[in-house]
Amino acid sequence: MLAPQTVPALEHLTPHDLVAYYRCPHEMELVRAGHALRFGGPPLPVRTPPDVVPLHRSPLYAPPLGAVRVNEGRLDLDERDRLVYQDPGEDDLPMLFPPERIRIDPRFSGGSHNLVDADLGLAGRPDLVVARADGSLVPVEYKATHLFVGFHEAHGRPFDAVQAIAECRLVHVAFGRRPTFGIVLYGDASGDGQHEGWVEVPYGDAEERWLSVALKQIREDRVRAPVPAERNCAGCEPNSLGRCLYAAARYDGPHRRA
Repeated sequence: MLAPQTVPALEHLTPHDLVAYYRCPHEMELVRAGHALRFGGPPLPVRTPPDVVPLHRSPLYAPPLGAVRVNEGRLDLDERDRLVYQDPGEDDLPMLFPPERIRIDPRFSGGSHNLVDADLGLAGRPDLVVARADGSLVPVEYKATHLFVGFHEAHGRPFDAVQAIAECRLVHVAFGRRPTFGIVLYGDASGDGQHEGWVEVPYGDAEERWLSVALKQIREDRVRAPVPAERNCAGCEPNSLGRCLYAAARYDGPHRRA
């Protein structure tokens, strides 16, 4: 009689992993290794080989963004909306609700606050989850920066939409109700709120399929190559700590160590 085969566990991924991989797969590797050491865990190997060829652009194709809605000004909330989840690890979130409209779901009021999708091997924490007056749920991710003019142009941040899609999936699994969109909320603290805005990122069958394919692609990528570019390297934490060997490189063939 044949012994039952065990299914290998999926590589654990988070919405932040998706964002980092979308910008630069090697950044994701360095961030994950750094987090493991920071929290006292065993060091994670960085799988990017030393003779890797840097890429021109991310190997992860963009999610469907044709129906993204960009809004200026304050987030549109109804007086009957309620806050049902808040990431306790974030100290600088905006105060969107008075105390009487905060109803944290008891499942997330103590212990682990992670939202977990065992089927996709995905786990993470939205900044906020809002229960709207019509019963729908909306994850909200807050960014303490201004709403970029021309969301899809040179100064856009499509990787924020990647995070919103992943958080919609986590909310769907954790709460049992599928959001129809997620929100990325921008608040320019340095500009006294003058450039506030928010982006609605739709979540439906197409976005869910994209997420499933994206997670599969990341797990099958055995190289995790760097994508050296000013837009990536300028905001890369490992680069700021001097941990990236490729940040100053441009695509000119295999990387050569000095």
